[in-house]
Amino acid sequence: MSETTELDKTRRYLVPVARLQLPGEPDYVHLSLYEWEPRSQLWLTGLAVCGRSTEQGALPEGTEVTCPNCPLYEDTYRAVLDRESFRVLPDEERSALAALPDQVRVAVRESGLKQKWIADRLHVSEKHLSQLLTGRVVMTPEWAERILALCGMELVVTVRPRVGGAR
Repeated sequence: MSETTELDKTRRYLVPVARLQLPGEPDYVHLSLYEWEPRSQLWLTGLAVCGRSTEQGALPEGTEVTCPNCPLYEDTYRAVLDRESFRVLPDEERSALAALPDQVRVAVRESGLKQKWIADRLHVSEKHLSQLLTGRVVMTPEWAERILALCGMELVVTVRPRVGGAR
């Protein structure tokens, strides 16, 4: 994408990207998700939608995708991107969500319940529950509510004015 193009930083885009310069890696142009990373203040790309490693950054708009596998996933990705309400969270919201796994892990420990029992009730593996509780997998508020309900607790979200009043 052109650096002069002003993109909406709350949305993700599907863009052409170059292959990672590794020996034996086919010389294809791939498709990758392109999203704003507020901590680094940069637009970043990830793996190609076909799963191949790619160079960081988008190629110019209109660059032809030559990977034979990326187009197989393109319609699915575009449909998801059209429906999603992705937005970049402000720092204070990101901090609150980052603390969620720790708070839920403490609640589980204090409840005296075994993780195996909780995992069975949630129909997930013990490994997945452990990953939720340690932050290796994103703990959404919905997952937190389900886990906390089993512990006899509830999730409470508070919105309050900032200290000092105005922005």
